[in-house]
This record gives sequence, C-alpha cells and structure tokens, in this order.
Amino acid sequence: MSERRVAVLFAVAVAVLLALLTLQSPEQAGDMALWFEGPIKRFVAVVGGAVDRVREDRSTRAALERENEELRNRLRSVESAYAAVVGARLEADLMSEPLRFEPPPHADLLRADIVYVDHRSWRRTAILHLPEDRDREDWARRPVTTTDGLLGRVVSASSRYARVLLVTDRASSVGAMIERTRRQGIVRGTADAGTLSLMFLPLQVDVRPGDRVITAGIDGVFPRGVPIGTITSVESNGDLFHDIRIAPSVDLGSLSHAFVWRREPLPEGIMDGADGISR
Repeated sequence: MSERRVAVLFAVAVAVLLALLTLQSPEQAGDMALWFEGPIKRFVAVVGGAVDRVREDRSTRAALERENEELRNRLRSVESAYAAVVGARLEADLMSEPLRFEPPPHADLLRADIVYVDHRSWRRTAILHLPEDRDREDWARRPVTTTDGLLGRVVSASSRYARVLLVTDRASSVGAMIERTRRQGIVRGTADAGTLSLMFLPLQVDVRPGDRVITAGIDGVFPRGVPIGTITSVESNGDLFHDIRIAPSVDLGSLSHAFVWRREPLPEGIMDGADGISR
C-alpha cells in the first residue's frame, strides 16, 4: 500500500473519530481535534521541508552536473587546441631544422623528404622523395646525411624516389676513423638495429668509450668528417682486434628530412678493387 493511500485512510479515520466526538461533546471534540492537528501539522511541515530540501539538492546536483560537463567540454577543447599548437610548433621546428643546417664547405647538397623508414627489419632502408627528376645513374652510391650525421647511401633510384641503405644495415660498410686519434677502421651494422660495430682496430690502439667516430673518406663513397656515432663499449675477446660498439649519431626513429650529396663517386674502374669496402 502506498504512503499516499495510508495518509488518506488516516485522515478519514481521524475525521470519523472527530465526527463521533462532536456528536457526543463539542468541547471534547475541539480539544481532541487540536490534539491531533498539532502533531499532524508539525509532521506535514517537517516532511514538506525535507521534500523541498531533496528537490533543491536534486536541482543543485543537476546544475553541478551540467556545469561539470560544460567544464569537461571546455577542457577537451583547450587540450585539443594545445595539442594542435604543440604539433604545429614541432612541425615548424622540423621544417626549419634543415634551413638552420650549415653544410660543410664546398659541399653540394640536395635536400629530400624522407617518406619511409624501415630500420628494424633484416633489410634496413629508407625512401627519399627527391625535389628534382634525375636519372638513376645520377644517384648511384651517393652518400646521404642528416643534420645529425651519416644516414647511409643511395642504392637505387627511380624517377623522383631513391632507396637508401641505412648505415645500420648489416650489408653497409663505411670507412671510419676515431676523431681523437685519427685511427681508421670499418663501421658496419649489427644484428641490433640501434648499434654499429667498429672493426679492424688492433688491441694496442687507444680507443675509449665516448670517443666520436666520423667518416674517414677512404671508401670512395662517403666524404670525410661526417659524424657516424659515439663509442659506447670497448671489449677484448682474445682476438687481434677490439670489439667496439657505437651508438649512431642519427636517431632513426625521428627522421623527416635528409641531404643527398652531389659528389661524383670514384669511377667504377678505380673502385673495382675496393668493392669490399664500398658495398
């Protein structure tokens, strides 16, 4: 039975009781009515106040929920706008970085966009979009660098695209030297995509972690003095040579632009006896 029905029945019972009392004694009926009326009105007032407070609380809660939703929407808008600003700033920095790059003296560089990079699979390559339509022969074995250092060399080209063999590929070989001592060796890629190996440095050679490794310019492909990386470890495994590991200078996970060197490689006839280094 609902509360409303109980209240109605209670009121009817009180009315019947008052009617019976009125028939017997009007004065007693008035006193009895007052005795019932006071607590009832007080109860009604208390209940009514509680109901009003509940309604106000519900109204306030609904208003707060609407306000919170509006604030959340504004916060999402601000976060989206902030992300757009940060993205635009990063893009501007990436676009302006090649413009701030000062090429080495007498270097003829062609700026290209990097449209694809695969630096973790077995064959580690990148694809460049070239700003000029050049013949395939024009790009054969051309070195490719970034503002941070050596990226690799062109191995094939078609129309306005060129494929670059990354310096971290295990088929890559670069004539290199330690900048501090000028001792030369060969840098090759390893099974670890983020590590290079400096080979053919005898055990008596002074080499230390932290030494910077640059191109030596002795392989007929890469110019001298381009940063390759920094030595991270030097170990002796009982062989005649050091086991040297290098961290590449170029972050292969954040590439956007590169520079193709327009230097003529050595003629094939001269390089016939040096294929082991340049390939």
